[in-house]
Amino acid sequence: MAPTAAVRPHQPPSPPGTGPLITFARSGITTPWSPVHASLLDLAEACDVPTRWSCRTGVCHTCITHLVAGNITYSVQPLEPPEAGTVLVCCSKPTTEVVLDL
Repeated sequence: MAPTAAVRPHQPPSPPGTGPLITFARSGITTPWSPVHASLLDLAEACDVPTRWSCRTGVCHTCITHLVAGNITYSVQPLEPPEAGTVLVCCSKPTTEVVLDL
């Protein structure tokens, strides 16, 4: 097995969005939201921001992330809402500027 170089978080390869700024605090990335991304998880993946996920529908809660600042909406309502101050990034979109602990 050959070693592979770690990919550092970066701006998404698509043209910059015009929506609210999304900050991935631990990764040091801030980028404008674009509707080309289905969710905050999709944006994180486009930026190679490390995050955990499994279902992409708000069922498993694997992607639960601390919401440092901002507001989101769910494109698919989770079966069970996460605790206050956290967000399921797999099925959420920003409604304001957002800072995530990723």
